[in-house]
Amino acid sequence: MAILLHGSDGLPADGRLASGSGIWFCRQGGTPIIAVESGYVEALGWNQYGGWRIGIRSFDGKRYYYYAHLRQNYPYAEGLKEGDAVTAGDVIGYMGHTGYSAKENVNNIETVHLHWGLQLIFDESQKESDNEIWIDCYELSKFLYRNRSKAVKVGDSREWKREVQMRDPAVEEYQKDDCKKDSAMIQ
Repeated sequence: MAILLHGSDGLPADGRLASGSGIWFCRQGGTPIIAVESGYVEALGWNQYGGWRIGIRSFDGKRYYYYAHLRQNYPYAEGLKEGDAVTAGDVIGYMGHTGYSAKENVNNIETVHLHWGLQLIFDESQKESDNEIWIDCYELSKFLYRNRSKAVKVGDSREWKREVQMRDPAVEEYQKDDCKKDSAMIQ
C-alpha cells in the first residue's frame, strides 16, 4: 500500500512549514506520491533547489500543487509529461532526496522526504512573485491521510498504480479539449 503524504506516524514529519511554501513528509525512498487533486501537469523537471519536481494546476487554475525532491533516476510515474491530465489519487512520482544542486539528478539532501505545497492563485501575477499565497498544509495533510488512495506495485517493475480507478468528468473534459487543440494544429 502506498501512503499518501505522511511521516512514519501518519502525520507530517514535524508538523511545521518548510520554508513557508509547504511541508515535509519523511518516508522510505521510492514511496509512491499521490496526486492530491485532479488537474494538469504544469511543471515537470529539474529545479536546482527542489530537485526533480512536479507542479500540478487545478483545472480551474486557482490551486497549484508542488511536489519536490523526487527520486533520483526514476522520479516520475511512467509516461507522465507536462500537459497531462491527472486524476486525484493517481501515482505521479516517487519520493527521494534530490535537489540543492545546479547539476541535474543529484542527491544533495541527506533525508529522503517529499516537500509538498499548495499555492492559491487568484491572479496569474501571483505565480512566482512576491505576492505568492502558500497554504499551511498540516491540517489538510491529516485529512488526506485519513482518506488516502491505495496504490499497488506493478509486478517486478519500479512502478506503482492506484488500486481503484476513478472517473473524473473534469479530466475527461480536459482531455477532450486537448484532443481538439491537437487536431486543429494538424490541420
